[in-house]
Order: sequence, then structure tokens, then C-alpha cells
Amino acid sequence: MIALANARRHPGTIYPWLHLALLIGLSVAAGWSLLWGRAEHINLAQVSEIFVLGTIGIWRWSWFILQTLRSRFYEHVLFPRMRRRANAIPIEQLPPMCFLVPTYQEKGWISERVFRAIAQEAQTLAQPVTLLITSSSEAENQEIRAVLETVDPGLQHIHLIQLVQTGEGKRKAMADGLRVLAQLDLPPDTIVALMDGDSELTPGTLTRCLPFFRLYPKLGALTTDELPDVHGSFWFSEWFHLRMAQRHHHMCAVAPSHKVTCLTGRFSLFQSAAAFHLGFIHQLENDTLEDWLWGKFKFLSGDDKSTWYWLLKHRYDMLYVPDVIVYSIETISGSLWQRAYQNMRRWYGNMLRNSGRAIALGPQKTSWFVWFVLIDQKISIWTPLLTPAFLLLCMSQGRWLAAAMILSWLLLTRPLVLMLYFIHFRQRASHLKLLHLPLLLISQWSACLVKIWTQTNLAQQRWSNRGNQQISAEGKGIVRIVKLGTARFLYLAGITSLVVVLYALTGDIHPWNDMVQSLWQRQLTGVPEPVMVVEAIAHGVVPNDGADDAAALMRLIQKLPVEGYVRVVLPPGELDLWQPIEISRSQTILRGAGIDRTILLAHLPPKPGMALIQLRPPLPDEEHGVNMEGDRAHFGMLRSVELSRLTLRQQSQPNSSNSSIRGISLYQAENIRLHHLRFEQSIQTAIAQELSRQVKIEYVAIEAPQTPHYSVFLQAVPPNR
Repeated sequence: MIALANARRHPGTIYPWLHLALLIGLSVAAGWSLLWGRAEHINLAQVSEIFVLGTIGIWRWSWFILQTLRSRFYEHVLFPRMRRRANAIPIEQLPPMCFLVPTYQEKGWISERVFRAIAQEAQTLAQPVTLLITSSSEAENQEIRAVLETVDPGLQHIHLIQLVQTGEGKRKAMADGLRVLAQLDLPPDTIVALMDGDSELTPGTLTRCLPFFRLYPKLGALTTDELPDVHGSFWFSEWFHLRMAQRHHHMCAVAPSHKVTCLTGRFSLFQSAAAFHLGFIHQLENDTLEDWLWGKFKFLSGDDKSTWYWLLKHRYDMLYVPDVIVYSIETISGSLWQRAYQNMRRWYGNMLRNSGRAIALGPQKTSWFVWFVLIDQKISIWTPLLTPAFLLLCMSQGRWLAAAMILSWLLLTRPLVLMLYFIHFRQRASHLKLLHLPLLLISQWSACLVKIWTQTNLAQQRWSNRGNQQISAEGKGIVRIVKLGTARFLYLAGITSLVVVLYALTGDIHPWNDMVQSLWQRQLTGVPEPVMVVEAIAHGVVPNDGADDAAALMRLIQKLPVEGYVRVVLPPGELDLWQPIEISRSQTILRGAGIDRTILLAHLPPKPGMALIQLRPPLPDEEHGVNMEGDRAHFGMLRSVELSRLTLRQQSQPNSSNSSIRGISLYQAENIRLHHLRFEQSIQTAIAQELSRQVKIEYVAIEAPQTPHYSVFLQAVPPNR
């Protein structure tokens, strides 16, 4: 295990191990519940949807496992070798060092910690360091100088340069500072530290980082691990610790590619050849993006992403040093949720504004792995929302078994993810806790929603903890209305598309099947869509009331227009059938709310030939007063009927062990489609047909009863049909 340089660790107590044991127990219990909810409980009529979800899950978890393996390899195998070589370089051979630290009206105690640490680190080197500070006023400069002289009287180890900012923002202050440093005629191998005024170095930071620039001449920049030091909110502190553990895991995963995905503004070291380059300074000061909706706009925050992109474009190597920690000091006041939201808007906005142009550089400049990471950042905006959305959908629809299995999956996998971070937490001031589980879930899901919003509002930027600075490219008048309206439309369209996909995957809607069905109907009947949609519940078909819903449904069908497609929508719940449902009207669609949601519960006597649903053409006596069964064959065919999204169940009858109840009976019917149906064990024969043709059956689940007389079809449909 990599030893951290004097990091502030939590006391060695039993509590971290207790929390770890509780997380393991929670994961084991969730895994046991998944085994209890075995595969036969899953709706087999939704195999395609399960396949899609399984494919997404395999892809996401395979990618996570690959990153975990790379992270562990770098942290425990590759980097320790690099560290041994770096430690062999004497301090006298380390490159010269200079700092650029912009600070703006920081609290006095924060500035004291930050600059005291810099002065102490300067004393560990063999030659003085150059320290350029750009602050808000001369008074602030004097306070900082006083802190430095308490550690280094006479500033023997520091060449101090102090500037006053022009009030044009951090980027301008940093660019001005780099121009001043570039004019000092520093040695060509000088290393430049760009760091924030609220970042505190830990002892040994410089002596443990500078040797890598001697080892690797192509190294353009490096960055280190971070620890949050949060004042004002326990929950925000724990959330920040979790985020930094995730960052450490991610940075170790990309580091073997000699690249990183961010050179944090908290503290990063750069070759002076890069940092003093006019293109580097210009990109830092005036970084812009050309967007199809917002036009050309300037970046507000994200200076660390701008410097990263410049180095990436010019093919510099980058390095992550996992055994050096820099403290990020945060003070929280006001609304915790508002602060967290604004932070995520800023973080993810900077990520999204830069990932697209970094992807455009191609894998030759970014490396293949980092290139795929950047693409994955775009895709993973949506995929984490599938699980919570499915959970909410199943709960709202009363699918409690499915909801329980999804919840069990979350409680199985997310503690495992946290346990992978356990080693990182052992090295930090905050140990792994149970509360990190809800923090992980909430953070992951809310981050996706923020990213979706930010993706369509890239030009809207705010830096709330830096004077509430704002930048927007929305324009004025009609231009503003069009831009904001388009952005809102794209956001709602994205959310709507996600909802449509969710309902399609749960089987509640079938856009692909509906499109195929529409083409099928157009070919056979010339009528592409129903001319009428009728909600059966508004016509007396009420679930779970014990009344005869078959009679109400047949009365409804008899009232329908003679011609034209009509879709009758059945409500969710149990519909009691005290007599068979007879459908003699062509161009009729009977659609439930979904398998296991709309259940046709029959209370029929076990008579031979009895069926829950009977499809047949109308008898002559129905229109002409003639009661002649033999005339049915001469009257015509029942055409273009569809039954879907139903479960058929026969109520068990006393003293009847061998029921002969059929599910669906077809007589003289053509162009019939039966799909997304479940026939339970109480149904002796699922589908029986006679003198019928062009019957299409798909996505049908049939539970075989324990009887040798069971059959799927009484009379099979001819193969050529």
C-alpha cells in the first residue's frame, strides 16, 4: 500500500471495520433476496426488454471492472516502481520551482494555512522558490507577506512578487501572473505551480513531485490527490470525501495511459516551457467555445480544463501522483443543497464544455483509453438513471416483486462499489460509513439530471463561491426567447425520450412493435391506425369489484361503430369473467395495461370447448333473426383482431382436478395478432383455432399445467400461414 505523506488520517478505531461489516451484510442480504426472486418470477413475455437491460448492465459493469483493474494496477504495481526511481534523485538535482497563487478576499485563517504551508515547503528545497501572489488589494498582500515572514524571516527561501488583481476574474489574474513570470528569465527547466488560494500543501509535496520532471522529459504537467477540509456542514464534508475517493479511483485508472482527465486548479505543476507559452496563456485567459445554439461564448470557470486541453492538444504527457495530498479548504454557509447544486453545475459544465473538443482531437493525442473515457462521460449522462426510473415506475404501477428485485440489486451492487473505495477511505480523515450509500446514490442520480440540464445550457455559467460571477450568451429580445426556448425544448425532449424508453423496456408500450403492426395492418387492411380509442373502465369494466366484467365489455363492443378500427383499453387489476368474452366485431383491438397488470380471472365451469375469449364472426341470427349454426360458415370471416398485454387465469373449481378450459378460441378468423400474453397453469389449452388463417403469435408465455392432456394448440396453424 502506498504510504501517504503525513496525511491526516482518522484515529485507528473499530468503527471503519464495523461500517464495512454492515455494508457486507447488507450486500449479502440483498444477494440472497435476489436468489429468492428466481428467474421463473420474471415475466418471460419481456425477454427482449430483459436482454436490452442486461446488455446495458454488462457493458456498464465491464467498463467499471476494467477501470478498477487499471486503478489497482497503477496504484499498487506501476506507480510504486516510479516512486522508487523518483526517490533516488537527490534534492540538489530537483528543478527550480515557482508558484502562481491567485487569491481573492479569502478568510484570514485560510490564507494563513495556505501560505504558511508554501513557506515551509520552500525550505525543503536546495534553492529559493519564486512566489507570485495576485490578490484583491495591497492590504491583503501585506497580510500574506506577514504570514510568510513568520515562517521564513527575511524571506531567504522565497523570491516574493505581489500583484493586485484588476477585478476581471481569476483567468485574467492567472494570465497576467504568467506573463510576469515569463519575463523573469527563469531557468528553462523551471516548474510552475498553479494553485488556488484555498489549497494547503502537505509536508513533502514538492520533494515528492518534482523528481518526476527529471525522470520523464516529455512530462508536461502532474497533479495530486486531494482531501477536502470542510467547515460548516458534516453532510457536505462526507459527500466531498466520497467524491474525492471516486476521483482518486478514476485518476489512477487513466494514469497508465500517461494522461489525466483534469489538471486540478487546486494544485498542479507544469513545465515552464508549456506554462509560459503564449498559446497556453491565451487559452487560459480567453478560452471560448463555438456552440450551434449559443454561438461563441467565453468560459468563466474551468481554468484547469483549459490548461489540460492545451497540453492534450500539444501531446504532452501528464501524471497523477496518488501518494501526495493537497487539502481543499471549503467553508459552507447558507443552503447546503444550493451550494451542492451550484458546485455540480460548475463541475459538470466544465467537463461537458471540454469533453467534446477533446474527443475531436482523436485517440492519437488523447490515448485510446482516455478517448473512450471521454466518450463514456457523454453516454453515462443517461444510463445511471435507468435503475431509479425503473424502481419508481414499478412502484407506481404496483409491481412490487419487480421493485423489490431492483432495490435488492441496488443494495447488492452499491455497497460493493463502496467497498472498492474502502482502501482509499482508510487513508483519509473520513472513514467509510453507511451514510455514504445514500450519498452515493443521490449524488449519482442527481448528477445525471444536472448534466442533462447543463448539456443543453452550456453557455449559462455561474461561480457562486467566487463572488457569484455569471456569464450567459442568451442574448436579448427575440434571440433570447428562441435560444432559451430551444434549450428548454431539448431538455424536455431528452427527458421525454428517456421516459418513452423506460415504458418500452417495461413492456407498457411497444413503439417498434406498434410501427411493425401499423405496417402489417396497412398491408392487410389499408387502415394504419385505430379511428377510436375507448377506455373500458368508463363503460362499466371496473377491476376488483367482483361484478361480471365480461358482460360489460361485450355491451361496450356491441355499441361500437360497425366499421373502422377501435382500440378498447382495459384497466389494470383483476377483471372477473362469469361468462366468456365473445368478440364478433372485425377491426377490434383489445389491449390490457400489461402482463400481470391486467388479469382476466375467469369463473367458468370446466366444460369441454369453453374458452375465456372466443373470436368468431357474427351469427346470422344476430342481424337477421335466424338461428342456424350451419349458416355461420357462409356468413364470412372475422378479420383484423388483436389481443395483447393480458394475463389469462381460470379460478380453481372445487372437485375439478382436470379442467378443460381454453384460453383463446379462434373460429373462422383471419389476420389475427396475439402478443404479450400469459396463460397460467389453470388454462388447459392456451390457443385453439379452427378454420382460421394468418394468425400471428408472439411474446406469449405459457405455464404448462401438471397434466398429460396439456396442449398449446388444439389445432396447429398451418406452417405456410
